[in-house]
Amino acid sequence: MSHPTDENAGRRTTDRHVGLLPAAVPSALAAITSRLVGNPDNAAVLRLITEVGTGLLGAQGTGVLLKDPRGEPAVVAASDETAQFVELLQTDLRQGPCVDCIATAAVVVAPDLNRERDRWPGFTTAALSAGYQAVVAVPLKLDGEAVGGFNLLFAAPTEPQPWQSALAQVVSDLAVLALVQETGPRRSDRLFEATLASLNDRVQLSQAVGMVAGTLGTDPETARSLVNDYATRHDRPLREVTRALIDRTLDPADLAG
Repeated sequence: MSHPTDENAGRRTTDRHVGLLPAAVPSALAAITSRLVGNPDNAAVLRLITEVGTGLLGAQGTGVLLKDPRGEPAVVAASDETAQFVELLQTDLRQGPCVDCIATAAVVVAPDLNRERDRWPGFTTAALSAGYQAVVAVPLKLDGEAVGGFNLLFAAPTEPQPWQSALAQVVSDLAVLALVQETGPRRSDRLFEATLASLNDRVQLSQAVGMVAGTLGTDPETARSLVNDYATRHDRPLREVTRALIDRTLDPADLAG
């Protein structure tokens, strides 16, 4: 998925409040909806939303938090190891843009984290040390309530364009619909089930990444990319690939083949 640039940003939408919309967005949205209506598993849905963040929306890192059955935010997906660390920090400290976003069910924008040291002292120090200087957190909503958040992490001070915030919300809404895929009161139960399954998937992915990194003598980021690319190349659910690596029915050396 390509990054939009000022050069290809030239088509104005019919809504003057949205601003300039990169020409690549309509085709990207069509690709996103096509993947979501194809009955993807939860891991594929969460992976898609993180890809949109680092691709179309131009963030350096992304993460997704969902409320667990106790109502506490939990990290269910991240674009890379650094982003995952920052997201886990938010849940541990119970502070940060995504935590506030979920609490208020509203978009939280921090265009320069250096100005937010008093607001989120622990999170801001760690995020800046990790290389992030701006954050946008978008709520994941179900039946009018925030059930999670989609975090966009930027390496430079960033004021998001209106189209970026609008598109992030659209993708977040589509992701929630794909995760529940059910109508009526059972939707909340389905989301809790999806959250627990996603947490298990994240733990399983981390274990598989560690095994691949240790076996191949590479770093975790490279190992994660090998696992994701193998799942995509062979059109296999990520959960199935990580399970195969853990039970040793798939050799890590085969990932690069």
